[in-house]
Amino acid sequence: MNRRWGLFFALLGSLAFVTGFGAPRLVDRPHAPEQHATVGQLRHWYAALPPPVTARAFLLYDETTDQVLFESNADMPLPPASLTKLMTALLVFERGAFTQTVTVRASDLVDGASMELAASERVTVEELLWGLLVPSGNDAAMALARHTAGDLPRFVAQMNDRAKALGLAQTHFANPHGLDAAGHTSSARDLLQLALLLSRYPLARTMIGSAEASIAGHALRNTNELLGLFPGADGVKTGTSDAAGQCIVASIQHNGRRVLIVVLGSRDRYADVRALYAYYRANYLWVAMNADELPILNRLDAPDGVRWYVRAVSSPAPRLMRPWEWWGLRPFRRIAPPTAELTWTAGQTVGSIEWRLHGELIAVQTLVLW
Repeated sequence: MNRRWGLFFALLGSLAFVTGFGAPRLVDRPHAPEQHATVGQLRHWYAALPPPVTARAFLLYDETTDQVLFESNADMPLPPASLTKLMTALLVFERGAFTQTVTVRASDLVDGASMELAASERVTVEELLWGLLVPSGNDAAMALARHTAGDLPRFVAQMNDRAKALGLAQTHFANPHGLDAAGHTSSARDLLQLALLLSRYPLARTMIGSAEASIAGHALRNTNELLGLFPGADGVKTGTSDAAGQCIVASIQHNGRRVLIVVLGSRDRYADVRALYAYYRANYLWVAMNADELPILNRLDAPDGVRWYVRAVSSPAPRLMRPWEWWGLRPFRRIAPPTAELTWTAGQTVGSIEWRLHGELIAVQTLVLW
């Protein structure tokens, strides 16, 4: 920790000496003025140091922009443990037939996490899906696989065929539940795609976001301990085994926007998720570009000497930026050259505001008189 603070203050001192300090300025010129680093920007750079995590692989995905924002070993093939059940559930959801009845067999009652089914018990496909996704029941996975494909080998073959069709290059399944087996692997990037596909089904979103449920006489508790405890957490799935360590795909909502965090091979998956999410919140921000909030640029003098005010009639979508990118965001006003013959009237279009990020045009707002 002392070394990190030492690095921070050394960076602060050297940049202050070399560049000086200066506040950002709004300009109405073809080129932005020279910029200087501020103390706040230096703090952001320090906060951008990678967070300490125990996971062997991870990624953070922003759903609004459809981007993986940061990652480590995201394409490394690793045991996925019960995150396997994302594919099991996806195949069942794609097939439908949720009201069909399944009779549980003794062969379905394998070791590990369980829905607490009993041999000869009769349950529906939908009830088994609850048992699959909430308490991560291996018994539910076995019963669903057998019912869906006729037997276990054929269902596993369907899992691998679907993985191949989706282009999941690091994924190969040996069973429908995720217990450790030779050649049973996936990757953080592949599991992200499965989670996104499964989340398209409203019923699946309800299941993966439920902390507990009572289904077919079974009290089910979700293995995802973030639900109800971490602000904004609304899914998706956990997995744990000797070979896989602790794994999770976590979904977190904030201000109507969702990110997914995939953690594989962790010693403390919840601490890793918290660290990665804190890194995201500290190093990414949504920036709204609104010319109406720029009083410097909202006045315009007509050729006859009358002062008008201008306002924007369009609103660019907010943009996700790093703090040091936002520092380079500049608005430029473009006004059509006035002529003596031109009579200005309220509502008339007179130009635009160009938003440029480090010189690159990223958005335009039309300006009208009022």
